[in-house]
Amino acid sequence: MLITNKLTKRYDNGYIAVNKLSIHVFKGDVYGFLGPNGAGKTTTIRMITGLLDQTSGEVQVDGMEVGKHVEEIRRKIGVLPESHGYYLWMSGREYLHFFANMYGVPKNQIRGRVDELLERVGLAQKSNERIQHYSRGMKQRLGLAKAIVHSPRLIILDEPTLGLDPQGQRDIQIIIKELNEQLGVTIFITSHLLREIDELCNRVAIVKNGKILEEGWLSELKDKYRESGEMMSLEHIFLELTGKEEGVS
Repeated sequence: MLITNKLTKRYDNGYIAVNKLSIHVFKGDVYGFLGPNGAGKTTTIRMITGLLDQTSGEVQVDGMEVGKHVEEIRRKIGVLPESHGYYLWMSGREYLHFFANMYGVPKNQIRGRVDELLERVGLAQKSNERIQHYSRGMKQRLGLAKAIVHSPRLIILDEPTLGLDPQGQRDIQIIIKELNEQLGVTIFITSHLLREIDELCNRVAIVKNGKILEEGWLSELKDKYRESGEMMSLEHIFLELTGKEEGVS
């Protein structure tokens, strides 16, 4: 579903944000993309979505090269960025209707699609309230609904539970699981909450300084890094590979 091959981004000042990054996200994966601050995660997402040109290497989504088919690819993916803007004067219903129309959902299907999504993310009772009155958790739910309003095959979630309380985190995690298990959506997710990744993901990549340190099935990664015969947690593996002093992002 998503492949990068030696993907590299070098800026004019010589800084290399992403360095020959090769990852493989299969259809049906919930794929965790992990790394410390400055590891190149956001830069990678911007290249995947066509918002930033790579210096070299290749990105393919569903068999199409991003540099050649960016508009078609954008219709196949949904994105919830870390810093997500909302039209606060709109209601939740108006917001989803607007994006459904923009993404080309057939006009005779928009109302039903919006109703379905509002119910799925738990906003049906608040659908006519202005977004400016929504809590952060409600906005994140709305952002998830917007990311899938056009029924994409792949969604990219950048820190989807950042800043939420434990209940808000759990609500978003449940929606992510349902999207994957019930609708078959492939999910690419970054999170600084390693327990969240451990629970949600079947495959992960760990990056540092724009380079891959490990990629593969989470179960195999845990089996590889054993300590005294016991499987290590993902958090333990992450710190072992990236260095405790750098923190998680």
